[in-house]
Amino acid sequence: MQPDHRRRPAAYRRRAGGVGSDVTRPLPALLAFVALMVATAAPPARAASDAERLRRHAPVLVLVLDAREPGPPVAVDAFLRGARGDRARRAPARVYGHAVRDGGRLWLQYWFFYPDNPQDRGIVRSGRHEGDWEMLQVGLGARGRPEAVTFAQHSWRQGCAWGEVARAGAAPVAYVAHASHASYPRRGTHDRPLPDPNDEARGDGLRVRPPVRVITDRKPAWVASRRRWGSSRAAWWSPAEQSSPAGPRFQDDGRWSRPAAWHAGARPCATGPPGYPWGAFATAAGLLALAVAAGVRGRASSAC
Repeated sequence: MQPDHRRRPAAYRRRAGGVGSDVTRPLPALLAFVALMVATAAPPARAASDAERLRRHAPVLVLVLDAREPGPPVAVDAFLRGARGDRARRAPARVYGHAVRDGGRLWLQYWFFYPDNPQDRGIVRSGRHEGDWEMLQVGLGARGRPEAVTFAQHSWRQGCAWGEVARAGAAPVAYVAHASHASYPRRGTHDRPLPDPNDEARGDGLRVRPPVRVITDRKPAWVASRRRWGSSRAAWWSPAEQSSPAGPRFQDDGRWSRPAAWHAGARPCATGPPGYPWGAFATAAGLLALAVAAGVRGRASSAC
């Protein structure tokens, strides 16, 4: 006669793996644990957008303490509506960011607009002009880490490795020259070739990090305009004078669309500025003066 397990105690049936066995009890708990882990697991890391990178690495600008210093770069809206002078300078501080992939790097360009440039070029009022666009750019490597910075300085630029510049976290620090608004990696007086005055970037003024507005080839609409930013026009016979500048996209050195080549042409971080070909200008002016004098003499001889 076979033993009747149905008459055995429940504890025996559980040990035997019967219907009331505890063997199946951990399964619902395991499923609940797995569901919880799936629900709370961190999502995969999302790659930062160009706009996020532009804001992350936006520069800190250190100005000069001087009552004549017009202040930080500003938003262009008031200037476009006709504001000039103090009205234009009272616009909110702003930096315009433009991202370009070129030469194996992502270049983050930061464009600064000043309503005017009040610095003279060694000759009375010869360098002043309405409207002034300046910039610097940060080159990111394949892993998204900063590798290089290019500082715009008049008709040349200075290229530095990331480790050569002052930084505030992920932001490069730029020392802005009084009145000319050129940017430098280090504070101090920076030599310029004659007859230009030296740049004073003492770094004893405001320390600002204006908010970034992203711009592209066509947005906002003013980016695509070829208009000059101001009414100043240089005389054809005076190399010392300067016209109001073109906008960022139409700078004549191509930096907007070819930032890698523009950086490659920069002088090294530790060197001084290049010279100007003023000898050539002086020679041309001398020849012109001789030609005019000869013409005047010839007309006088004919009259006799």
